Amino acid sequence: MNDMDNLRKQKTRMFASCNFILLTVSLITLLSTDGFAQQDSKSVEIKAMTYNIYSARKMGIDAIASVIKKADPDVVSLQEVERNTDVNPMDFPKKIAALTGMKYYYFAHALTLKKGDYGNVILSKYPLKETHSIHLGVADDGDDTRSFGYALIEKQGEQFYFATTHLGYKPEDATRLKQIGEILKEIKDIKQPIILGADLNSRPNSQTMPALQQYFSLPCQTSDCEWTVPTPKPTYTCDWLIFAPNQAFRVKDYSVLFWADKESDHYPVIGTFVLQ
Repeated sequence: MNDMDNLRKQKTRMFASCNFILLTVSLITLLSTDGFAQQDSKSVEIKAMTYNIYSARKMGIDAIASVIKKADPDVVSLQEVERNTDVNPMDFPKKIAALTGMKYYYFAHALTLKKGDYGNVILSKYPLKETHSIHLGVADDGDDTRSFGYALIEKQGEQFYFATTHLGYKPEDATRLKQIGEILKEIKDIKQPIILGADLNSRPNSQTMPALQQYFSLPCQTSDCEWTVPTPKPTYTCDWLIFAPNQAFRVKDYSVLFWADKESDHYPVIGTFVLQ
């Protein structure tokens, strides 16, 4: 065998060796990338919104629906919803579900009025597997009966509860503390994580927030959270998205939608929560 044949064989072996190394590296990279993809696919993001709509008295149901559509949440908690009243002479939850394209909804009844009724609403892009609601009591301060509603929802194979409420408005905390006790009693045995969208009617220095924090976590420090009411010049925070248990969620982002300053007397709040 001459030198030229030896050189050709050496080159062939080197080429085969290089191809083997490249193939091995490619396979390792593919497996690693696939592993990361599988890990990422387990992270389920929930884009939640809470909005006290002032019964859509300022600009009507279409304006409220436009705000929700622009924000594009997965789930929404609405407070101060009137149904079949003079202000809203229609099945408001059903119509706003149609207007927003969020076809799954639940009305948590609070009050029966002379005409129609009043309460809170859950809207969802995903089916509501279970729904529950309770009426919340009042202390001796002349406040109104309120409601707490919650629904079991599944997204990408992960289940969570989404809840809605609107606590009492009187200056003293007695009714709100009573209502918080009733809410915590209602949900104490649930197994899945929960996000609550609410108008808590509570200032940072009230007794209400510490009472809630016995169970729920806040997405920001009470003194640092952006103000939500009144529009267009807010002076305090009373609209919240809070969650439990703390280790079940990572807060990806959380903000007040200050561009929605005409449709209600409250600003909507939106947050993205990552199930962990």
